[in-house]
Amino acid sequence: MLKRLREGTRDAERTLSVLKGHLPPEVANQVFGASLKDGTLTVLVRSAAWGTRLRYLAPEFTDRLGAGLGATIEKLKVKVRAGRG
Repeated sequence: MLKRLREGTRDAERTLSVLKGHLPPEVANQVFGASLKDGTLTVLVRSAAWGTRLRYLAPEFTDRLGAGLGATIEKLKVKVRAGRG
Protein backbone atom coordinates (compact mmCIF):
# COMPACT_ATOMS: atom_id res chain seq x y z
CA MET A 1 0.00 0.00 0.00
CA LEU A 2 2.80 2.42 0.85
CA LYS A 3 4.41 1.67 -2.51
CA ARG A 4 1.16 2.68 -4.30
CA LEU A 5 1.00 5.90 -2.31
CA ARG A 6 4.58 6.75 -3.23
CA GLU A 7 3.92 6.03 -6.90
CA GLY A 8 0.78 8.17 -6.81
CA THR A 9 2.66 11.03 -5.20
CA ARG A 10 5.47 10.75 -7.72
CA ASP A 11 2.99 10.72 -10.63
CA ALA A 12 1.16 13.78 -9.25
CA GLU A 13 4.43 15.68 -8.78
CA ARG A 14 5.48 14.84 -12.34
CA THR A 15 2.09 15.89 -13.73
CA LEU A 16 2.26 19.19 -11.84
CA SER A 17 5.80 19.86 -13.01
CA VAL A 18 5.04 19.14 -16.67
CA LEU A 19 1.81 21.16 -16.48
CA LYS A 20 3.57 24.21 -15.05
CA GLY A 21 6.06 24.00 -17.91
CA HIS A 22 3.21 24.50 -20.38
CA LEU A 23 1.65 27.49 -18.61
CA PRO A 24 2.52 31.17 -18.54
CA PRO A 25 4.44 31.94 -15.32
CA GLU A 26 1.65 34.04 -13.79
CA VAL A 27 -0.78 31.12 -14.15
CA ALA A 28 1.74 28.44 -13.17
CA ASN A 29 2.34 30.27 -9.88
CA GLN A 30 -1.35 29.88 -9.01
CA VAL A 31 -1.46 26.11 -9.63
CA PHE A 32 -0.38 23.93 -6.72
CA GLY A 33 -1.62 20.45 -7.54
CA ALA A 34 -2.39 18.28 -10.55
CA SER A 35 -3.20 14.67 -11.27
CA LEU A 36 -4.12 12.70 -14.37
CA LYS A 37 -6.35 9.66 -14.04
CA ASP A 38 -8.40 7.89 -16.70
CA GLY A 39 -8.02 10.79 -19.13
CA THR A 40 -9.14 13.43 -16.64
CA LEU A 41 -6.66 16.12 -15.65
CA THR A 42 -7.57 17.57 -12.25
CA VAL A 43 -5.84 20.83 -11.37
CA LEU A 44 -5.88 22.66 -8.03
CA VAL A 45 -5.76 26.46 -8.23
CA ARG A 46 -5.77 29.28 -5.68
CA SER A 47 -8.93 31.11 -6.85
CA ALA A 48 -11.89 30.88 -9.20
CA ALA A 49 -10.40 33.64 -11.34
CA TRP A 50 -7.25 31.60 -11.95
CA GLY A 51 -9.39 28.54 -12.63
CA THR A 52 -11.24 30.46 -15.33
CA ARG A 53 -7.95 31.57 -16.85
CA LEU A 54 -6.69 27.98 -16.83
CA ARG A 55 -9.85 26.73 -18.57
CA TYR A 56 -9.43 29.46 -21.18
CA LEU A 57 -5.83 28.34 -21.86
CA ALA A 58 -6.60 24.60 -21.85
CA PRO A 59 -7.03 24.18 -25.62
CA GLU A 60 -3.52 25.56 -26.09
CA PHE A 61 -1.75 23.09 -23.80
CA THR A 62 -3.74 19.88 -23.27
CA ASP A 63 -2.48 18.02 -26.35
CA ARG A 64 1.16 18.94 -25.70
CA LEU A 65 0.80 18.16 -22.01
CA GLY A 66 -0.74 14.77 -22.77
CA ALA A 67 2.09 14.00 -25.18
CA GLY A 68 4.63 15.01 -22.54
CA LEU A 69 2.99 12.70 -20.02
CA GLY A 70 2.40 9.86 -22.48
CA ALA A 71 -1.38 9.99 -22.03
CA THR A 72 -4.49 11.44 -23.60
CA ILE A 73 -6.29 14.24 -21.78
CA GLU A 74 -10.00 14.03 -22.47
CA LYS A 75 -11.35 16.23 -19.70
CA LEU A 76 -10.15 19.06 -17.47
CA LYS A 77 -11.43 19.52 -13.93
CA VAL A 78 -10.39 22.63 -12.02
CA LYS A 79 -10.77 22.73 -8.25
CA VAL A 80 -10.37 25.89 -6.20
CA ARG A 81 -8.52 25.57 -2.92
CA ALA A 82 -8.08 29.09 -1.56
CA GLY A 83 -5.58 29.93 1.12
CA ARG A 84 -2.74 27.71 -0.06
CA GLY A 85 0.79 29.13 0.31
